[in-house]
Amino acid sequence: MKPHNFHLTFFLSCSLLLASQPSSAKLYKWVDDSGKTSFSDQISPEEAKYRRETLSKKGRVVDITEQEKTKEEKERDNHLNILREKQEKIIANQKAHDDSLLRSYHSKEEMLAELKAKIAIIEGQKKLIESAIVQQLERLDVKQKSAATFERNAQPVPANLIEEIKNIQIEIEKTKSAVNDSIAQQKKVSDEYDTNIKRFLVLTKPDDPTPKNIVASIEEANELGLFRCENDIECKKAWAIARTFVDIHSTTPVDVNADNLVMHEQPSKDTDISLSISKIASKDADDQLFLDIHCRDSSLGKELCNSQQIKDLRKSFRPYVNERLINKVPTP
Repeated sequence: MKPHNFHLTFFLSCSLLLASQPSSAKLYKWVDDSGKTSFSDQISPEEAKYRRETLSKKGRVVDITEQEKTKEEKERDNHLNILREKQEKIIANQKAHDDSLLRSYHSKEEMLAELKAKIAIIEGQKKLIESAIVQQLERLDVKQKSAATFERNAQPVPANLIEEIKNIQIEIEKTKSAVNDSIAQQKKVSDEYDTNIKRFLVLTKPDDPTPKNIVASIEEANELGLFRCENDIECKKAWAIARTFVDIHSTTPVDVNADNLVMHEQPSKDTDISLSISKIASKDADDQLFLDIHCRDSSLGKELCNSQQIKDLRKSFRPYVNERLINKVPTP
């Protein structure tokens, strides 16, 4: 049969089938795994998995039902949905933080003045703690000299005196720890204000084309394992670097290797670490790369995923990608 005769026969058969259907009936068209095209007003459970078209009385396509997704495709979609939820939370948190900055401050100088006042309060508290240490050391010196007198006279040091010396030493260690906490608090406050001031300047810079409500702060990005691309060219390079990072640190083999998702097999041992990287498109900005880390669904596996080791691994992702982009460090 010539090709044009085949198409004519096919069209006539389709028209006859449509004409024989009640006005309310639907006609479906699908192609099975063997390539066979079928028409029917009913779909069996076996045929429901195929992509099908719903045809009108005139044979036009009025609806399309996509082919049923495989288990792996459903798992991939679920994974991407989870990542999108995380992205939305980051965006919402950043938006709320940005709004708070703009409501609370009018200038960089105002923020610096507030920082200075807070540091002064912390510094005052630290000086009080340090003066307490001086007093404790003086008390300790008195008690130790008293104990030395007993020893020079070849007399046993009273038990209550030994206990007092131990207690004072413990107090001194606790007070020194409080001083260290105060120093750490100063640094934390300074770092927070430094980050906020930089963000404030970005938000109030009129000529800055950077989208203001979607760029997560560096700290948030590191905590989540997020890298935001500046453009398509950078994103392609970052994606290749990210795939290397995932391959290096995963202890399980690759399971999915797609254009927008690289996922290693789920952990089978308590010590296994499975990494995945997803490319998430945004309507308002360039793509973002998300790193996700999975451990075995066991008590030891959950402990591993909550460990500092995994937190540090996640935090190292963005700097790893960024460093290789900036310095053009070759990937293994």
